[in-house]
Amino acid sequence: MKYLQRLIGRIAVILFIFLFFGSLFGDGGFFYNAEVIGNSAESPNQRALIVYDGSKETLILQVKYSGTVSDFAWVVPVPQQPKADDITTTSDSIFQILHHYTQPRVVFGSDGNEGWWMPGQRGVFDDNMIIEQDVIIWERLQVGPYDVTVLSGSSSQALVDWLNANGFSFTDDAESVIDYYIQKGWFFVATKVNVQGDLSKPDSAYQSGLPALKIAFPSDQPVFPLRISEISSALENEIELYVAALHRMVSDSYQTVTTDREEVEKKMEAQMAESDPGSVSGIACFFSRILDPAESPQLEYDYESIFRDEVNAHPDPTFIVEFAVDAYALPDSLYHGRGSFLGIFNEFYPALKVFWVTRFRTILSPDDMQKDVTFVSDPNGDNRHFLLIHLDQEQSNPWSASLLVWPGFFVIPFVTFKRIRKQYWREWIVCFLLLLMI
Repeated sequence: MKYLQRLIGRIAVILFIFLFFGSLFGDGGFFYNAEVIGNSAESPNQRALIVYDGSKETLILQVKYSGTVSDFAWVVPVPQQPKADDITTTSDSIFQILHHYTQPRVVFGSDGNEGWWMPGQRGVFDDNMIIEQDVIIWERLQVGPYDVTVLSGSSSQALVDWLNANGFSFTDDAESVIDYYIQKGWFFVATKVNVQGDLSKPDSAYQSGLPALKIAFPSDQPVFPLRISEISSALENEIELYVAALHRMVSDSYQTVTTDREEVEKKMEAQMAESDPGSVSGIACFFSRILDPAESPQLEYDYESIFRDEVNAHPDPTFIVEFAVDAYALPDSLYHGRGSFLGIFNEFYPALKVFWVTRFRTILSPDDMQKDVTFVSDPNGDNRHFLLIHLDQEQSNPWSASLLVWPGFFVIPFVTFKRIRKQYWREWIVCFLLLLMI
């Protein structure tokens, strides 16, 4: 009985040490689940989803507007004439879903396994068109809360005059940008909020919440009309574009760079090392984490600063690819079929069609917006890329030791005291082996 009591007592001591002194190994640390990092879902000034099937583009634009809704006015150039049925609205929650599935993630304490996860043509004249001097009105539509006019023009001055006369504020400086699209034979989708309808009031103020605008049109290649944003953009604009196509895409009008995961990991680890989150150690550290999680050492890293440094490192305006994956490799497809994420694309691609989703992001000034963003298949091939960043946070702890040091504490009394060797050698061997196993 006494032997059993002594054995239980020694095992209890080992468990006490293991519990209160943290890791038994020098490379231990805190472990977390994959954590979403980077920009928030609401941060970009402009956000769009481009779906391309080889001949037709569907452009979905998130409407973000701050101010009196009666002042809202928006003009989107498109390379070919969209028909009435091709202009609709959809919930802007589509961008929250896209953002969630394509956002960079960080994993702590990982073993390194990745796992997881052209010029347009004029439309054919028809009986519905209206000619106002050098401006042609092709369609007038009520689309959700929007009044939409599809128009084209042969003179930038005439088109700017028409826009100003109809509540779209364009200065004379905008003529060169409008002429850029007129010379290419593009059409314009002019949009205002219908303040007479039940969906809005003249004095309403929107930060967001207006439905996304969805425009489909024939196109020789995927394109995002960025040049027109030069007219009214802020000094700094975060732009986030998602391109769904039959292949991984790259821009052929702007420089495109793919994020280097290993380089991002090194920079984030350096950030954490500078903040020294593991400086608090020992029993006090353990109790503070248990009793008050807010007192736990805080991890300090900033992925967005790394992203901005990457954008600014290039002399020319550059789009950064943070995500490029064939949709059927995503966990939503593997475990849930065409569910929440892939369900976005059900209307564009057949059930078994393989397509790719590529995410581009950048930060541009108005001077950087001198051309539209056009896309082609990546000449380097269809290679998956996503930012699943692995970080090992080392925790400084004076009680931590290697496999050899901890058993050494048991060797000292065994070697030093003859009575202990003679009376407790069985218990010592059991405890020593248990410690090695742990």
